[in-house]
Amino acid sequence: MRAVVTALTTLALTTAISTEAWADRGERKQVFGNYEVHYIGLNSSFIPEQAAEAYDIPRSRSLGYLSVSVLDTNVDGMPQPVSAEVTGTMKNLIGQTRTIEFREIKETNAVYYVSTFRFDKNDIYRINLQVTPQAQNKTFSVDFSQQFYQE
Repeated sequence: MRAVVTALTTLALTTAISTEAWADRGERKQVFGNYEVHYIGLNSSFIPEQAAEAYDIPRSRSLGYLSVSVLDTNVDGMPQPVSAEVTGTMKNLIGQTRTIEFREIKETNAVYYVSTFRFDKNDIYRINLQVTPQAQNKTFSVDFSQQFYQE
């Protein structure tokens, strides 16, 4: 249990550090009314080993990592994590499209949707996410471009 708590803390700190240290490829958000969709894309080798083991996230220089979370800002004025259906596609510069498969990670005060995928060195991908918060009939489209580096 202690290892899992340490891994959770490490993963949360990594996400926070990544936001500051990797601003150009770090955590971003888009706002849709009272919902915030937060997302981060980076090389999976940046995830600390303990966190990767705890969540069964493979680490590799040639694997990209995406994490998505959805917050409802309408609850008591404080953002609250909510479950959602998250699907996505990614397209490289020559138009090859792949489906992104996400899996849910639930913690006491957080819900994440994570995915790993192979990428070509220094390639730029156009990523489209479709996010439907639980108990909502609206789907939000999140589009962004991301370059992944083999570090």
